Amino acid sequence: MNGFMGSLVDTTVQCWGCPVFDRLFQIVSNAAAAVYDQFVIFCVILFCVLFAFYIVNAVWKNMKNDVSDPFYQKSVKPVIINSLVALALLSMGIMLPRFITSITFEPVANITLIYTQSMLQTNPEDVNERVTYQPMEISDDGFFRPELRDTIVMLMKTTITQFQSYMKLGIAVMDKAFSLDALLGIGSLIKHIILFFIGAYLFYGFFKLFWRFCCYFADIIVAMTFFAFFFPLSLILVAFKGGDAPGWMSNLGKKVGTNQFKNLINAIIALAAAVLTYTVIMVIISKFFAAPGQSTTEIMELITNGNIFAGDLSDDNLAAMTIGGCVILVYVLNTLYKEIPNVTKMVLDAFGVSAENQLSEQLANDAMKLTTNIVDMAKKVGKNILSGGEKKDTK
Repeated sequence: MNGFMGSLVDTTVQCWGCPVFDRLFQIVSNAAAAVYDQFVIFCVILFCVLFAFYIVNAVWKNMKNDVSDPFYQKSVKPVIINSLVALALLSMGIMLPRFITSITFEPVANITLIYTQSMLQTNPEDVNERVTYQPMEISDDGFFRPELRDTIVMLMKTTITQFQSYMKLGIAVMDKAFSLDALLGIGSLIKHIILFFIGAYLFYGFFKLFWRFCCYFADIIVAMTFFAFFFPLSLILVAFKGGDAPGWMSNLGKKVGTNQFKNLINAIIALAAAVLTYTVIMVIISKFFAAPGQSTTEIMELITNGNIFAGDLSDDNLAAMTIGGCVILVYVLNTLYKEIPNVTKMVLDAFGVSAENQLSEQLANDAMKLTTNIVDMAKKVGKNILSGGEKKDTK
């Protein structure tokens, strides 16, 4: 089973979301660059309107409060200085956002990729060998540099290799259930049958997680789109920071500025958060299947490299495993699938970041519902064909 099913996993479990992300990245980057100059003009006009409103509001506040003269120092001067800086930066054109993304998002993506590959003890060459998708050619004059796209794609591919490995672990467990030890008695037979279902549960569970992960590009694309198209506007609104601006004006600058910046960083980190989540699960599972005295690191390395086979699983642990232990393992796995994300959140909160993947999760849920509906419809059609269209008499 290892040979056939392992090859099937290698060829099937690939980065299904990479081509979609790659194409959308090009569209967003090129479109944002194409309209950037026109949108800058619109933002300058909008700034003039907002600045006029700001001056009127500041004058009204000073007259209303009967303040002698903090008007110039408190309200007008900081906004004038900030606006001169903002307008000067806008005059740099598309060079400015490309420079900003190269010193912010690209380092975040690179550090996240290095962390992920270090945790999994892998490298780009091994990842490219296991996940074969290669990014398309892209021009170097877009809003985002191609290096950012390449790093995110490599990060997605690195995580996909782990779904391959974890599904192969399920295959190895199922293969172990077919050993001759199952014929030693009724208890052993029942134990191996349960073991088979544990392996099937691992395989199916991680396939579902793989399917959900393939949708994780959605949050990144949406965050990139908002950041790219609202970057000139957020830069203009920064001019009013530090002045005596109305509350709605300050909130608008926060929503289209710093929030979109954080969302894109968090969406990138979400790709690595998946590895952190599933590695915790694997540490527990590998400890269960490791032989007495065997280092968990050894079997973990076999699992993460996709080289785990039935012979690598401990016969001693399996022999000592009771039927109740099998049932408890299934319960533990089911609990881990639901609770381990809380561990990831706790770790990320310690660094002040979060895994931004709400849209991706919703997209995955909708895709799962659509798949379920299609399967149910196929069952009904097949049942009608087999019955010749006749309905059973319920009387």
